[in-house]
Amino acid sequence: MKFWRPQVLIPNVTAGLITGLLTLTYSVSYAALIFSGDLSPYLSIGISSALVGAVVLALIVAWGSSLPFIIAGPDGNAAAILALIATTVSTQLVGTVDSSAIALTIWFAILGSTLLTGGFLWLLGRLRLGRFIRFIPYPVVGGFLAGVGLLLAQGAIKVMTGTSPTLRNLPDFFTPAQLMLWLPGLLLAIVLRWALGRFRHCLTLPAILLGATLLLHGWLQLRGLSRAQAIAQGWLLEPVSATNPLQAWQSMSLSTVQWSALWSQTGSLLTLFAVVAITILLCATSIEMATNQDMDFDQELRIAGIANLVTGGLGGMVGHLSVSRSLLNREAGATNRLSGIVAAGFCGSVAIGGSDVLAFLPKAMLGGLLLYLGLALLIEWVYEAYFRLSWVDYGLVLAILLIGARFGFLAGVGVGLLVACLLFVITYSSLQVIRNRLSGLTYPSRHNRTFHERRILQREGNNIQIFVVQGYLFFGTAYSLLSEMRAYLEGLAPEHEQYLVLDFRLVSGLDSSAINSFIKMKHLAEQVNAYLLFSDLSPQIEAVLRGKQGAIAAEDPICHTFPNLDAAIDWCEAKIIDQGTFRRKRFIPFAMQLEEFFTDPDQVRPFMQYLEKVRLPAGAPLFQQGDTANALYFIETGQISTVLTVENGNTKLLQTSGPGTIVGEIGLYGQTEYAGSGIADKPTTVYQLSQRSLQQMQQEQPAIAAEFHQTVARVLASRLTQAVTGVEKLMRLQ
Repeated sequence: MKFWRPQVLIPNVTAGLITGLLTLTYSVSYAALIFSGDLSPYLSIGISSALVGAVVLALIVAWGSSLPFIIAGPDGNAAAILALIATTVSTQLVGTVDSSAIALTIWFAILGSTLLTGGFLWLLGRLRLGRFIRFIPYPVVGGFLAGVGLLLAQGAIKVMTGTSPTLRNLPDFFTPAQLMLWLPGLLLAIVLRWALGRFRHCLTLPAILLGATLLLHGWLQLRGLSRAQAIAQGWLLEPVSATNPLQAWQSMSLSTVQWSALWSQTGSLLTLFAVVAITILLCATSIEMATNQDMDFDQELRIAGIANLVTGGLGGMVGHLSVSRSLLNREAGATNRLSGIVAAGFCGSVAIGGSDVLAFLPKAMLGGLLLYLGLALLIEWVYEAYFRLSWVDYGLVLAILLIGARFGFLAGVGVGLLVACLLFVITYSSLQVIRNRLSGLTYPSRHNRTFHERRILQREGNNIQIFVVQGYLFFGTAYSLLSEMRAYLEGLAPEHEQYLVLDFRLVSGLDSSAINSFIKMKHLAEQVNAYLLFSDLSPQIEAVLRGKQGAIAAEDPICHTFPNLDAAIDWCEAKIIDQGTFRRKRFIPFAMQLEEFFTDPDQVRPFMQYLEKVRLPAGAPLFQQGDTANALYFIETGQISTVLTVENGNTKLLQTSGPGTIVGEIGLYGQTEYAGSGIADKPTTVYQLSQRSLQQMQQEQPAIAAEFHQTVARVLASRLTQAVTGVEKLMRLQ
C-alpha cells in the first residue's frame, strides 16, 4: 500500500492529527497531575517528559505493534503512580533541600521509572511471559484499577484546586471559592461519561474538549478577567514551555539528586511494573475484542519495553498503547502506520515551536479529563462490579481499594494477592479430586479373555479399584485423595490382594507438597497387601513421584506405572487370573479349549473338521483393516492385537486376544469389513473358520452349527455389555 496515494494519505493524516491532538491533551493533563500543588512551578519539566513520551512512544509503537493503527502515549494509570511517587518524595524532602533539588529528584524518578519499566516489559516479552500475567486473579486486577481510579480522581481535584483532597480537609472543597474551581471539571467529566457512552463518532471526544475549552474562556471573558487574573485565580495554567531534554541533561547535577528518597519508592516502582504490564494486556485484549483482530501480546510487551527504554533515555515518562485513541484512530480512517507517525509529528511540533498553545488549556478541562478517567474506573469496579461479581470477589476488590488508599498501592495489591491465593486454596481444596470411581467389573481391560478367565474376573474383579483423579494436586487436594483411599482400605481384609489404580489423565500438575500424601498412601497399601498403580503420568509428574524423596522407588514392589489405564487394568487382571487358576503357564490343547464353546464335548471333534490351522510369525497380519470379513479365528497359542489405523497414520489398540478366544466374529456375522487389523504380537497359531466352511457345517451338522451360533451369540452379548459399560463410564469422564 503506497502512502502517497490520496485514498491512503488523506484518511491516515486526518486520523493522525485527531489522535495527535488527543494525545497532546492527555499528556499535558498527566504532566499537570504529577507537577501539581507545590510542584506546579516545575510543570515545564513534566510537560517536557510528557511530550517526549508522546512523540517517542507513538513513533516506536506505530512502527513495531502487531496492528497498524495502534496509537501510544503516556498512560494515566502510570501517571497516577508517578504522581504518588512525586508527592511522597516532595513531602519527604520539603524543608531539607531547596526546591530545585526536589524537582530534579522527581524528574530523575520519572525517567528512572521509565527506563526500569521499559526493561521489565522487554524482558517479559522476550521470555514470552505475557500469558502468565493473565493468571493474576480478576478481583486483584479490579482492586488496583479501582485504586488507580481513586488516585486519578484525587489528582484531578489537585490539578484544578492546587490541593489534594483528604478526609481531614474535605469540607474546605465545598466553600464557594473552591467549588468554582472544581465543579466545572466535574460537569465536564459527567458530560464525557454520558456523551461517549451514547455517541460513537470519532470526533465526539475532541469536539467536547474543544467546546469545553472555548466555553470556559468565554465565561472568563464575560467576567472580565484578564489572562493574568485568570492565572492568579487558578483558572489557567501558568505560562510554561517544554524544557529541552538535552539541556536538562546538561544542567543536571547528580550530586543534587536525593537518592535516599528514591530508594524509599521501591514499593511504588514494583507497583508501577505490575500496573503497566497488566494495563498493556488489558488494552490489547480490549482492542482484540473491539476489532476482531488478533494481537501478539508478547510482541506488544517487547515493543512497549523498547519504546520506554528510549523514552526514559530522552527524559520522557512511562506509556504504552491506548485503547481509546487506537480505536478512535481506526474509526477516523487509519489503515496503516502512517497515522501513528503523524500523531507523533503533531506532538513533536507543539513541543518544538507551539508550546504557547498549552497556556490556552484551562485547568478545569485538564482536571475534568482526568476526573472522567478516574470516575470511569471507580464506576466500573466499585458500582458495576457489585452486579457482576460474587460477594467474595467484590469484597476483595473493595478491600484492595481501601487498604491501598490507607497504606499504599503495594500493600493493597499484596494483601489482595494473599487473600486471593487463600481463597483459591480453599475453593480448590473443596473440589472433588476423584472424578469417578470404577471397578474391574464395570471397566475391564480390552484384553479378550476366555470363558474360564472371565469367570475368575467376574468373581474377583472388585479387587481392582480405579480412581480417576482430576485437577492440580497439591497438599490440599492430595490429602483429600489420601482420605478417600484410607476410607476404602480400612475395610479390606489383607488376605486378598487389592489393586488400586490411579488414573492421571485429567491431572494438570503435581506439586512437591503432595508427595507426603502419596508416601502415606503407599504405606497404607503395603499394610493391606495392595498394589498402587499409576497410569497416564506426564513426564513432569512422574519425575516428581520418582524424585529423591518421591513415592515410587526404583523396582518398587508396591508402586507401578503404566502408559495408559487399559495397560494397568490388564496387568491387574493377569495377576488375578494367575492366582485363580491351576493352569498357569501350562499349554492347553486346542480340543480342550473348544470344550468351553460346546455343552457336549462329543461335538468338538466333528466341529474341528471345518477348521483350517494357520501359523503366524510375530508381526504377521492375520487380517487387514477394510478387508471383507470372510472368516473368524480361534487362537490356540500366541496373541493377536486388533488395531485401528486412523487418518494421521497412528494406530489405536482395540482389543488383545490370547489362547482360547476368537477374533473376527463380528465382521463375519455382520457381513461387513474388518474394523481393524489383526496382528500377531508373537508366534501364534490360529484355527480359521471360513464363511464357506460355516455354511457347509450348517448343511451337514445343523445341531453343531446351532450350538456354535448360540455360543458366539453369548460371546457377542458379553462383548456388547462390556462395550456399553465402557462407553457409559467414559461419558462420565467428560
